[in-house]
Amino acid sequence: CSRDIAVLQCNKSTALYNLRKWREAMFSAYQSLHWDPKYVKAYYRAGHSLIMLSDTCEAISMFHKGLVLLNASADRTQIADFVAGIFISVNDERVFPPTFPPAYDYIFSARFDALVWQAVIERLAQKGKWRSCLLLLSEKKELPTNLRVNQLSLKNLFETSELYGHGEKMQEVAELVQWLISIGAKVETIGVYLLHAVIRLCIK
Repeated sequence: CSRDIAVLQCNKSTALYNLRKWREAMFSAYQSLHWDPKYVKAYYRAGHSLIMLSDTCEAISMFHKGLVLLNASADRTQIADFVAGIFISVNDERVFPPTFPPAYDYIFSARFDALVWQAVIERLAQKGKWRSCLLLLSEKKELPTNLRVNQLSLKNLFETSELYGHGEKMQEVAELVQWLISIGAKVETIGVYLLHAVIRLCIK
């Protein structure tokens, strides 16, 4: 009975989130966890609602707790969702909140396989969270050596990247592009007119 109510509250949270009612969505996710503290999906819903409320610290805590609850046999897609949630939470932060280092340490100590990391990086790219990709670039030695990102598109990075204006140096952007291509991203995904895309990037 408790799990049924938790599922109902979590579904309500999802509906409220889609209606852009972030605070109500967060409250329903917390209600779900009140009824069943082990209902993993509610941590995910709470985390994303908190991101929209700019509560980065608590968002990371929710994603971290949910990730810990997932066991090693859990679906890779679900694991990737929680890992990506943690990195999305800090994408726009200049100073990381205190909940980030423990979550960060847990992620890399868990030794997730290449398929999990592929899904994480592709999710970050789809959402244009390139600063989080830069963070992963700094830890590339900790990532699986057989990591490939065949479904990643570089178009957003060249056209509407949020990196510009955040203080990143052009050299860092170039290193990010080089790394992503080295692990499987296709140059063709930049766009039809590659030179035009490079020129626009240089102008920015």
